[in-house]
Amino acid sequence: MKAIQISGTREISLIEAPEPVITGADDVIVQIAGVSICGTDIHTYTNTHPFVKPPVIVGHECSGVVTAVGTAVENVKVGDRVAIDPVLGCGECAPCNNGRANACAQVKCRGVHVEGAMQELFKVRAQDVHIVPDALADLVLAAGIEPFAIGAQAVWRGNVSAGQTMVIFGAGPIGLTTMFMAMERGAECVLVDMKEDRLKNAVRLGAKGGVNAAAPDVKEQILAFTGAAGADVTCDAVGHPTIVDMCVELAAPTGCVVLLGMDGQKNNVTELAIFRKELTIVGSRMNSNMFPTVLELIGEGKLPLEAILTHRFTATEAAEAFEMAIRQPEGFCKAVIAF
Repeated sequence: MKAIQISGTREISLIEAPEPVITGADDVIVQIAGVSICGTDIHTYTNTHPFVKPPVIVGHECSGVVTAVGTAVENVKVGDRVAIDPVLGCGECAPCNNGRANACAQVKCRGVHVEGAMQELFKVRAQDVHIVPDALADLVLAAGIEPFAIGAQAVWRGNVSAGQTMVIFGAGPIGLTTMFMAMERGAECVLVDMKEDRLKNAVRLGAKGGVNAAAPDVKEQILAFTGAAGADVTCDAVGHPTIVDMCVELAAPTGCVVLLGMDGQKNNVTELAIFRKELTIVGSRMNSNMFPTVLELIGEGKLPLEAILTHRFTATEAAEAFEMAIRQPEGFCKAVIAF
């Protein structure tokens, strides 16, 4: 079978890989329909990821059709259209037993810590596959379910509710999926980004407002949308210490700060800044069982997957897809590779 391999720094190879076979009772083999490209995949492609190095097959946002199942599999059958949850916990620790495998100390993500989905056939566990509703005719778009699950996790962690205002730093794919999931809960969202086309897109898609992060009065502009007290929930969907500082500063008293982006640098937040407003600070990592929530909304036609997966490529065009994901031209949000 064909597989897309990152074979070197900014090098893509279409290779022949051995087909997976059923070896365990809960195995499921999926014929991949679509895999979308994540920021983590780009870091691997440019050889800037801290531990994932070429040659490797990446991809963790994916969909496809079940072609084979193990003897104990009951939740899906051959022919079912499915999306795949990439989170792999140990299955034995307290977080795993409490349905929070994303917080497992030994957690792995497909396409990052283990082999990814950019191949024609992909073997996964039965518990990781979720049936895609018939309302979504284009199965390739179901590759966008995983990014929406990340957004669902973020608004769940932030306890976002109707009538609230949420400020989201980052109007890229994850910022937008977080926005959509917050709006589904009845909240209004303000997006902050460096790129004007992304801000205009966010407003077109339903944001209450868009603020350029480079503006000298960025904080004043945000407060004009939220009110002088600040936002009920703020979210860093980028991953930068200055954004964490702003999230704390712009959160209203008793508000919540959601740390969704990833960065290892130190920030300037003090205990006093949190104490004075009695803020809740939460992390949001991948997702914990959010696929059913997202799939239900997709079944009701409430989530615009096409607004996230804006550019489609074939497997032979994979290198072009990765390069576009780096350039991010105007109008681009996320690339998906259709097999």
